[in-house]
Amino acid sequence: MPASLSRRRSDRAEVRLRRVLLVLNGAPGVGKSALAYRYAREHPLALVVEIDELRRRLGQWRDVEESKVVARDLAVALTRAHLRTGHDVVIPQYLGRRGFVERLAEVAADADTLLVEVILTDDDGRIIERFRRRRTQLQSNGLQHPEGDLADDQIASEIRSANQLLRSRALAHGLPVIDAGSGLEAAHNALRETLACIS
Repeated sequence: MPASLSRRRSDRAEVRLRRVLLVLNGAPGVGKSALAYRYAREHPLALVVEIDELRRRLGQWRDVEESKVVARDLAVALTRAHLRTGHDVVIPQYLGRRGFVERLAEVAADADTLLVEVILTDDDGRIIERFRRRRTQLQSNGLQHPEGDLADDQIASEIRSANQLLRSRALAHGLPVIDAGSGLEAAHNALRETLACIS
């Protein structure tokens, strides 16, 4: 085998073994968490860090505005610690502002880790329907969730706005976009292809 071909194969193997900090950014209800856990199923010890779930575990989180900041600080600390163990971290979260992504980029750089932000999108109507269905299920189970902060009459407009914002951002910054409309497995296959191309 030519030495150059051997080196290329070795380089590809090294890239596949490199840690990844994967940010799945999308409107509420688009399916970020489902895709995150699907990814984790194929990556041993990959950690899914859900900021909303961290916030829910803080005492009196609904009444203390600072809980939002504390939850994000916890997410950063968990991410930094787990990357240092040599494993992937996946953060499924709607991030309308760039500040937190930039903060994660610093964490990734400190850990010599590849940061990949992927925009997950779908038809507005399907996202809205999925969001309403999930919130109804949470309420029927007696579970409080940060999604409950959004009034019923604001759901459609907020989700449309978030979806459009992220599509525009993807176009402006060259971020990969995955369509969740074809189902979880199709989205996961698209994610695998995206990561292979970026690597």
